[in-house]
Amino acid sequence: MSLKDDALQDIVSLAKYNQITLAEIAQALDTSMQQPSKEPAGVLSKLFGYIGGIFMFAGIGVFISMYWDDFGSASRVIVTLGTGLTAFIMGLVCLTNSKYERATTPLFLISSLLQPTGIMVMLQEYSSGGDVRHGLLFMAAYMLIQQGAVFWEKQRTVMAFSAILFGCIFFANLFDIWDVDEKLIGIVIGSSLLCIAYAINQSKHIAIAPFWYFVGAVLLLWSIFESVENTLLEPLYLGATAFTIFLSTYVRSRTLLLVGTLTMLLYIGYYSAEHFANTVGWPIALVIIGIALIGLSALAVRLNNQYIK
Repeated sequence: MSLKDDALQDIVSLAKYNQITLAEIAQALDTSMQQPSKEPAGVLSKLFGYIGGIFMFAGIGVFISMYWDDFGSASRVIVTLGTGLTAFIMGLVCLTNSKYERATTPLFLISSLLQPTGIMVMLQEYSSGGDVRHGLLFMAAYMLIQQGAVFWEKQRTVMAFSAILFGCIFFANLFDIWDVDEKLIGIVIGSSLLCIAYAINQSKHIAIAPFWYFVGAVLLLWSIFESVENTLLEPLYLGATAFTIFLSTYVRSRTLLLVGTLTMLLYIGYYSAEHFANTVGWPIALVIIGIALIGLSALAVRLNNQYIK
């Protein structure tokens, strides 16, 4: 399948998902061709919006760090949680006006950093002790509901990202409180993230899919390795990395291909050093490993060009 065919499939899936007609696509193409000079202005607007958000967050952070020891309990909560809620409300207000819509993403990012911090500060200042995991569970549940509700209503990609993040924190803490084995937690959350990333990859929020593919694959493979390390089932990990490479061709993800290839290379090197380092055939094994690595890298490039690119 060629790159053009892949691009057409992506366009068709996005058009179906968002119920976009051919007439609307043609109109958008005509508009973009007739007004090419507006694109640099849009890029600059987005750039200055992000830079402005960085400066805002830096200023807030410097101010808090300078006077943190002088603040009382209420002041500490106000400058963290209060500022985060203010940024969140400002982001919602900016969504109602197309002129300020570019500022929504920086504001939502700032609120996603300051609100969890403020909640944990509030719990630390006013709680009477207890398990810190319960505090993290409360914070993650609050943020998951908030971010998920706004995403459901406004369909903003940044809210989808933060909702997934806080969902992971919530379920990781919940399973930990239930004394579920940490390796099983990693396998469950890693597999779930891969499924979520696949669903995101079929939607208009495709920009965040590679990140969650990466996190899900790394978490899943690491948990599998921890589960089978130094057991008779350890070679199954090699099968897991091979399956990741196969999965990358099915979902057409370079991120999964990269993770699968790198983890397979690392495991081959680890297994060889662990079991053959002190044998006479070690130099020969090194040569064989080198040939295998070259062959695997060539295979990865071929898979990328034939099934993903």
